[in-house]
Amino acid sequence: MTGEPITVSMALNLRASDLHAAGAIDVSLNCDTSLFIDPLLFSEASDPEFRQCASRAYERRFEQIMALLEQSASEGDFAWRNAERLLTFHEIKYTHLGYASGAWGTGFGDALRSSLIRNARDAVRLGSRNPDLFMVLALFESNVGPDRISDMSTNIALSCLADFTTRISRRLNIGIEDFLLDGRTYLLPRNPLVEGAREPLVLVPKDVVRDLPVAADWSALGAAARQTEDLKARVSAQIGEIWTIRSRREKQRVRDVLIRNREALELMLRLLREAVAEPYDVDEDHLGEIYPADLRRQIAAQAPLDLSAFRGRQLESGDVDRVVREILQHFRWLVEDNGIWELLYDDDRTTARRERAAQRLFFAIAAAYCSANEIDLSPESNAGNGPVDFKLSRGSRSKVLVEVKKSNNVQLLDGYQKQLSAYVSAERSIAAHYVVLEMGRFSAEKRRALEELRDNARSERGRAAEIWFIDATPKPSATRR
Repeated sequence: MTGEPITVSMALNLRASDLHAAGAIDVSLNCDTSLFIDPLLFSEASDPEFRQCASRAYERRFEQIMALLEQSASEGDFAWRNAERLLTFHEIKYTHLGYASGAWGTGFGDALRSSLIRNARDAVRLGSRNPDLFMVLALFESNVGPDRISDMSTNIALSCLADFTTRISRRLNIGIEDFLLDGRTYLLPRNPLVEGAREPLVLVPKDVVRDLPVAADWSALGAAARQTEDLKARVSAQIGEIWTIRSRREKQRVRDVLIRNREALELMLRLLREAVAEPYDVDEDHLGEIYPADLRRQIAAQAPLDLSAFRGRQLESGDVDRVVREILQHFRWLVEDNGIWELLYDDDRTTARRERAAQRLFFAIAAAYCSANEIDLSPESNAGNGPVDFKLSRGSRSKVLVEVKKSNNVQLLDGYQKQLSAYVSAERSIAAHYVVLEMGRFSAEKRRALEELRDNARSERGRAAEIWFIDATPKPSATRR
């Protein structure tokens, strides 16, 4: 379990909207922001200095590797070893992008690097000089995921990212100090969450990230091919129906064809560029990757909740549930009557955002009200996503469980049963609440089934998680958020 996500804007006392307006992502510093730098977006970056710097760094790196492979007479010779050195990428954690798993990852390992170099050498011998060659080859490696592509991109563009960070920091009056990165000194903000050591923050332009880089996403190529039937037909004529690839063996077969067939390879390189979609929309944040820091800052002042009866005193176990109930009642009012429902949808106000966004929205609101009322209560969850445990921060270890689900979640009934089981078996849980946001595909039968599960549990076990139904359907007229 972890506490509340702390974003760059929260840690540095900024507004998230100002950071986004300056072109940077407001990532969380103590949990995952599962977005990844896609080097194929470098040439489209809106910041002109970063665009020129990163695009050139990307092209130069792979041009150098290909030139070395062309010079190499045998594996392990001087040129080959230098190519390996240029294809060595370690993980750089200062951007705080990617999957947080307790370790900072492995970067590019020896096996992956050797495989890429051997296949690139064969492609170079065909006459290919396209820097995107390595992105195509990455598609056919079974152990290349978005984190490895992002590691590679961060390493290649590190100086460009650092210079971008310095410019944004000066624009927003963020304190900066000297940090040594990759043998060069940069002026960067210090991460205030790291105690006992100096660690920099490296900001990332918001228009060079995707939720899955093209080079790690085979389905993106298939989608592009469906929109470019003539190109698909030409590629298929060269290497068969590659769009149905599922297994590692099939990937290897197609890769072997590509590195021996220049026309097929050139077509795949073109298709890779065709597949590059728009960057992830950080401002709309459909997936709920960005913690709503500005809402967290503003909600208690704009829509206050009076919990003064619980302020400044040691809470008893029963008080915890009473506070949570007050917050849930207020959350229902905010969603149904005060326009917060809009934050559960994309900007079109009809397309529902992912459940993670709804869970983080509730988490931020609950944390804001606990903080504003100086209540000795700390909501915790797995990175602000999933079930929320409200725990007394001192004294009694009793807790209240709250889980937020969208009504169209196919696991809605199973989720209630699992939470019910966890609640009943947890000796120190004094109450549990299951919040259902009605956002479509919620039949009367499903509602009755949930209520039946609750009633049966009460009869058989003596207690059950309470169910809260909240109308989060789009309202006919715009209301203030």
